[in-house]
Amino acid sequence: MTVHAGGIAGPDAMVKQELPRQGHGQRPSEITPSRRDVQGQQRRGRLYVLDLLRFFAAISVLGFHVFVDNDNRGAWGAGVEEIFGGALVTVFRYGWMGVEFFFVISGFVICMSCWGRSVTDFAVSRVTRLMPAYVFAVLVTSAALTLWPLETGRPQPSHVLINATMLQTFVGITNIDSVYWTLFIELKFYLLFAIVVWFGLTYRRVVLFCALWMVAALYAEHSQLRPLIQFVESGFAPYFVAGIALYLIHRFGPNLVLWGILGTSMVIGLITLGRRVAGQNAERPVISFEVALPIMFLFYGLMIAVALGWFSWVKWRGLTVIGALTYPVYLMHMQLSRIAVDRLHDTVSPWVLLAGVVTGVLLLAYLTHRFVEKPVARVLRQKLREGFAQIRGGSDDNEHRNDRRMAKIDQRSAPARSPRTDAESVA
Repeated sequence: MTVHAGGIAGPDAMVKQELPRQGHGQRPSEITPSRRDVQGQQRRGRLYVLDLLRFFAAISVLGFHVFVDNDNRGAWGAGVEEIFGGALVTVFRYGWMGVEFFFVISGFVICMSCWGRSVTDFAVSRVTRLMPAYVFAVLVTSAALTLWPLETGRPQPSHVLINATMLQTFVGITNIDSVYWTLFIELKFYLLFAIVVWFGLTYRRVVLFCALWMVAALYAEHSQLRPLIQFVESGFAPYFVAGIALYLIHRFGPNLVLWGILGTSMVIGLITLGRRVAGQNAERPVISFEVALPIMFLFYGLMIAVALGWFSWVKWRGLTVIGALTYPVYLMHMQLSRIAVDRLHDTVSPWVLLAGVVTGVLLLAYLTHRFVEKPVARVLRQKLREGFAQIRGGSDDNEHRNDRRMAKIDQRSAPARSPRTDAESVA
C-alpha cells in the first residue's frame, strides 16, 4: 500500500498552501506559483491533522493484520475473539479500510506537494520519500523470514533484490511482504500524475486530469479490457480523484464542479468498496457493507472538513512525528508481527504479546525514520539533484556543440561571393 510516499508516504508534503494573490486578468486556471512561493506557503502553515489521519489509517491496518489476518492463519493458536473479546476484534475487522483512506489522502497530498514544481522535483521527492525506508524494510523483513521462516518458506535472494527495486509486481515476482501491493497502485498513480506535472500544474489541467481519469476508469470497467483496467487502475482511481478534488477545494475554494467531481468519485468508489467487502467475506461472512459504507463516508466527511479548513486549529507539532512513523509502520508491521505471534503465543500472555508487538513496531518505525529515512533521504536528494543538473548541463553543452558544428558546415557549403557582385550590391 505509496500508501507514497503520498497517502502512505508523504508527511514531508503535508503543508497548507494558500492561493497566491491574483493580478489583473489572471485566472485561477493560470496560476502556477514559483518554488519560492511554495516554500513560503509551506512555512506559513502545515495541515497537522493529515498526519493524525494517516497514523490512524496505519494503526487500523496494523490492527487488522495483528488480530484478523493472524487469526485467519492460526497464528494465535486460538480464536482471537475468545482471547481479546468480540468487541475489539469486530472493530478491527474493518481495519483494512485504512488502505482506502491512504489512497484518498495520497491524492490530496501529492497534488499539494507537486504544485509549482517540475517533474524532476516530483521524481526526486517521491524517490527520496519512498525508497530509503522501503529498501530497509525489505532487508529487515527478508532477514527475519530467513531466520524464522513462516509457511511460505525463506525468501529467495533474487526475489529480495528485485523487491528492493519496488518493481517486483511489474515483472511478476511475489512481494516479500503482501502489504507492498498498495505501493504498486501508488506507483501507477505517480506515473499518471507525472504527465500533468510535466506540463505544469494549473487549476484547469488538474480538473481535466480528474475528468479524463474517471472517464477512462469507467470505460475500463464497462469494457472489461484488462490492459486498460490495469493501466488506469480503475478500481482505486475514484479514491485518488476524490483526494485531488478535495485539495482543489482546499486551495481554490468550493464550487459546483469540484463538488461534482468529488461526489461522483465517492459514489463510483462504492463499487470497489463492495468488492473489497466481498473479498473479506469469501470464506465466511464476518463484515457488512452496511457498516463499511458509513465508515467510508465518515472518513470522507473528515477530509471535507480538512479541505474547508475546519481543522486549521490543530497545531500540535508532535503530530509531525506521529505522521513520520506511518510509512515505516505500514511497511514492517505485517510479517514481523506474524513471526512474533506465531512463535510466542504459547509462552507469552496474549495481552502482553499484543502490547509488545505494537510497541516493538512503533519503536522500530521511529528508529527507521530517525536513523535511516532522514539521513539517507538527505544524501539521496542531494545526489539526485546533482545528477539531474548534470544531465541538463550535458544536454545544453551538446546543443551548443551541435549549433557550432552546423554553423561551420553552413560556412563551408555557402558559395563565395565575387568582388563584382559585392560591388554591385553596394551600389
